[in-house]
Amino acid sequence: MALNAGTGSPQVSTQGWVLYQNAATGISFRYPRSLRIHERRLQEFGLPDAELIVDLLGDTEMNPGTTVLRFIVNRSVATPQTVEERSRIIRKGCQSTTTMLLDGHQALVCVYTGRAAVHWSVVVLYPRECTILSLLAGADSYEASPPPRDGAFPLLSIIKTLHFEPPKK
Repeated sequence: MALNAGTGSPQVSTQGWVLYQNAATGISFRYPRSLRIHERRLQEFGLPDAELIVDLLGDTEMNPGTTVLRFIVNRSVATPQTVEERSRIIRKGCQSTTTMLLDGHQALVCVYTGRAAVHWSVVVLYPRECTILSLLAGADSYEASPPPRDGAFPLLSIIKTLHFEPPKK
């Protein structure tokens, strides 16, 4: 059995996973068939920079239909200047940051303390800004404890399948 480098946990096979794609934003990722997609209405969130909000829903014993992962893709295409500025702003809002490689680009893993829990988000800054976070909470919050990892839901393995098509010229 192969192990994930750094975590020591068993490597998750993504073979047979479903492919989600959004042509307008260029985002794609894979997820297990036991989960389901819900594209959210932007008006519900009041995020003026958001172009797409996609929830990946799953069922736990205590919380059926919970948001396992949320992907928020912003409108603008990144430039070196915007990446540097956004990186600085994001790092200021985090209690700690690390980086991970996603789709050949560096992403920030931001850890912060919220109401009675520690949370994380993964922020991809290039080629599009995309924030990925888990909304597992309550009885399921242990599944989303930082850093992103594979547990009852293969959060890290899903995140690692993220891909952005280059912008059409």
